[in-house]
Amino acid sequence: MSLNNFSTMQYINLITYRRDNTPVSTAVWVVGIKDALYVTTRKEAGKVKRIRNNGKATIHETNQSGSLKLSEDLNLRGFIVDDQVEKKEAIATIKKKYGLTAKMMMKGPDENRAIIKLVSE
Repeated sequence: MSLNNFSTMQYINLITYRRDNTPVSTAVWVVGIKDALYVTTRKEAGKVKRIRNNGKATIHETNQSGSLKLSEDLNLRGFIVDDQVEKKEAIATIKKKYGLTAKMMMKGPDENRAIIKLVSE
């Protein structure tokens, strides 16, 4: 399965890795822009720290609770988006894809959100 296949999915499990390489899985929304996938989260979330420290990420399609594995794993590199234009584009794309639910869940200033960019290794 390619990176582009994941951009149409409703939920993915984003698996990030602690310093000791222990995997931590979280069900998240995902959007695709050009040759990358984007995920949003609170900037204090553990996955942000893990991506900053390591960058190793694995994804697969899942359900809303993250309890089902619905596709093969794809290994990627993750980065925290610092560019404000890229961050705003990702947030706008997420809000467009997920509609009212995203607007309700993502209340508050965009500065409180982190955007994780996922690219092929």
